[in-house]
Amino acid sequence: LCLALILCLGVWAFRWRINTPGTDALALRQWKNMHVWMVTLPGIGWGSIGLLFVPGAQVNNLLVMTSFAGALAYTSVSNAHDLRGFVVSVTLASILLLSQIPAVFGDQSLAVIGMILLYLSVMAWVARNAHLTLIESIQLRLSNEILAKKNAGNATRAEQANRDKSEFLAAASHDLRQPVHALLLLIEAYRQQVPSAASHPLVLNIAAAGQSISSLFNALMELSRLESGMEKPVLAAFDLSECKARLLARMRPEAERKGLSLRSRVSKRAAHLSLCTDKLLLERMLGNLLANAVCYTEQGGVLLSLRPAHRDSGYWLEVWDTGLGIAVADQARIFDPYVQLANRERDRTKGLGLGLAIVRHASDLLGIGVSLQTCLGRGSCFRMHLPAAMCVTWSEHVPAPATVPLPSMVHPSCWLAGRRLLLVDDDPMIQRAMQALLGSWGMALRVAGSGDATALEACGPDWEPECVLCDFRLPGTLDGIAMLDFLQERYPQAVGILQTGELAQTVQVRAEEAGYMVLFKPVDAAVLASTLATVLNRRKLERG
Repeated sequence: LCLALILCLGVWAFRWRINTPGTDALALRQWKNMHVWMVTLPGIGWGSIGLLFVPGAQVNNLLVMTSFAGALAYTSVSNAHDLRGFVVSVTLASILLLSQIPAVFGDQSLAVIGMILLYLSVMAWVARNAHLTLIESIQLRLSNEILAKKNAGNATRAEQANRDKSEFLAAASHDLRQPVHALLLLIEAYRQQVPSAASHPLVLNIAAAGQSISSLFNALMELSRLESGMEKPVLAAFDLSECKARLLARMRPEAERKGLSLRSRVSKRAAHLSLCTDKLLLERMLGNLLANAVCYTEQGGVLLSLRPAHRDSGYWLEVWDTGLGIAVADQARIFDPYVQLANRERDRTKGLGLGLAIVRHASDLLGIGVSLQTCLGRGSCFRMHLPAAMCVTWSEHVPAPATVPLPSMVHPSCWLAGRRLLLVDDDPMIQRAMQALLGSWGMALRVAGSGDATALEACGPDWEPECVLCDFRLPGTLDGIAMLDFLQERYPQAVGILQTGELAQTVQVRAEEAGYMVLFKPVDAAVLASTLATVLNRRKLERG
């Protein structure tokens, strides 16, 4: 009967809880009061178990006492969330049970009552600890939920800040590169048009300042692309030896100026090694390591080594130098941005401190491990681990088609004089700079501000361009790639080149998929001349 009443009371309480909306203080207080009433009846029921005592029946009485002890143990745990319920239930049960003790146990009543009171004290202590543990657990859970929400909010804000930074850099990249691009072109145009002033210290200093600004922009934008995740690797197979030869040729003049030896050592197994990875990112990584080695080595030399790793796990691509070495305390932070251990005075001629940060981010993106082995005062070795899955032999893929070598130009006019070029750019400053520079090279130049009709009008009916140099950002509905597509239909023999200051790699991917070469602003005049001469010479050879 007692159990039936308990079950009915529980069902009624559950329905009352469901039909009572809200979790405010009043609703919680009502629920706690209801819980006290719910545990009152079980307390009376367990206390009534004393009616089962039989004088002299020790086994029966032992079972009754054991049942009562078990009930107390259960109550101490099940009511841990509300000590009032425990107190009410245990008090009622104990009073009813203890009232039966003298009649059943006689002279042993005091000992039995003492044992029961001692057990009650222990159960009270257990109930209190269970209550405190439950409260602490709930508080910890709530704290974790609050912390999780806070961290989620911080993560959301951080992601938004990162997106905002990326959008700002994407917008600022184009706007800031435009004047720098024009400055470099105007400097070179002045040097071409006034040969007597080309070697004047003032002109050389202006050119050096322009190159410094260009290098700063390129490094900052490159690091920003890697940090923001805008850079996506473009996997393709390529011959590593060509990449190494190109970088060594680029670094050799500076090494010779400092009296350093610059050597390459390749094991026989790695002689014909090709990689399937992002060629540009790998070349940036290796170029930055070589540039650092040459910059911070005053005597001795720099060695570029390629050898198999242990147990056929890939290859080691290493840059050794005989420079200053790196202290143990500084080895962990040299891959952070703007850290230059040997340039505390921030001399710009020693770099910007972004090279190793770019190496770290690019290595994470490509899955290439980078490690450092160094000895203070004797030199360093930066080691890149090229995984076996990335390495193939040149015979395992179709060789890249032969390309026309870059012309060795005494003066750009030797290759570009009389060649017809259409420039599509809406920036008047860029237009004037290009007119001055390309005019000094003897090129026939037409300029269009924007729009397909404007471009066709600039060419006229009797003038067909051999090359179209187009900016990516144009007013109107067409961007630079769409404009090149339109002009290619009108002038199929013309070579299309896209100029852009955009950070998004999708621009480069779109342009290359469409078959257009991409130049990133600010463009060095020598690079522009070499590119124009190369593509025009290639097209001339293709025509026969």
